[in-house]
This record gives sequence, structure tokens and C-alpha cells, in this order.
Amino acid sequence: MTATLTRTARRADSTAAVMLQQLLDGLSQDLRGYETLRALLDRQFHAALRHEAEAMAALSAEILAQAAEMEAQRTRRRDLLVGLLGRAAQPSLRALLERLPAATAEPIATLRRAIERALAECKAMNLRNAQLIGEQQALMQQLLGREDHIYAER
Repeated sequence: MTATLTRTARRADSTAAVMLQQLLDGLSQDLRGYETLRALLDRQFHAALRHEAEAMAALSAEILAQAAEMEAQRTRRRDLLVGLLGRAAQPSLRALLERLPAATAEPIATLRRAIERALAECKAMNLRNAQLIGEQQALMQQLLGREDHIYAER
């Protein structure tokens, strides 16, 4: 009986170790995903400055695809967290970090902080791009409205 319990405990430890490694790999993938997104957003900004409609359309599609990939990774991470924490617990990195020994938690916490910084930067870049595109659209509408008015008066 004791040998069976020991084998079961080792298997559970091994499964948890594999899941933790998958979580770390996924977080690293998330960070690379944000780096890709950051580059796409920068390219989008410069394409908007140059009024390159075709480039803007292609970049928008790439940005949407990157966001979808990152959402799929978030779903995988949530599933891993549920597996590690159990269904009764809130599946969050914070909850996992509170349960792990410091040596095990530190690499995860470091990646989490880097991801939070990258996320904030991408949000700021996206807002910047949206403001530029919105301003350009408003200007075009204003110009188109003036042209109609000028032609109507003649």
C-alpha cells in the first residue's frame, strides 16, 4: 500500500513538474508574442503616417492573427493553471505563485512582470495608432465635407 502511494505521489509530482514547464514555455511564448505584436503595431503606425492603405490592411490582418494566437495561448495557460491549482481555486498566476516555493516561483514571476510591461507598451502603442488613424479619418471627412460644400456653392 505504501509503495503504491509513493508511486502515485511521484507521478503527481512529475505531472506537476511537466505542467509547470509547459506553463513557463507558454509564458515565454507570450512574451515573444508581445514582441511580435509590438513590431506589428510599430509598422502599422508608420504605414498610417505614410497613408499606405494596402500595408495598413495587411498589418491589421497580421495583428488580428497575432491576437488570436495569444488568446489561444491564454486559454492553454488557464487550463494548465486549473490543472495545477484545482477547479476550486481561481486559475491565476498570482494564486499559483503564492503556493510555489520561492525558487520555483521566481522564473514565473519574472516572466509575468516582463509580460505585464510588454502588455502595457502594446496597449499604449495601440492607443497611439488608433488616435492617429482616427485623426486622419476625421481630417479626411472634414476635407471631403469642405469639397462638397465648395462644389455645391458654384
